[in-house]
Amino acid sequence: MEWITNNWVTILGSLASIVGLGWIPFTRVLLFKGIKVLMSEAFLKALFFDLAKKYVASTKTTLDDKFLAELEKSFGK
Repeated sequence: MEWITNNWVTILGSLASIVGLGWIPFTRVLLFKGIKVLMSEAFLKALFFDLAKKYVASTKTTLDDKFLAELEKSFGK
């Protein structure tokens, strides 16, 4: 919550810019295409495994290492 209170101007400016871009037809198309790319299954899968690897590396147990390895095998990574 502290981060939001310290950066509220930047957050509000970013939201206003995104909404403003939605009113211009050409940029609206680019905005929607960018959102579709970010919501693709391949991108979300890569994001999940990247975050999972960082989490597993930060822990001291080996059980989560084995679980992640099995999960990667089942997803074909």
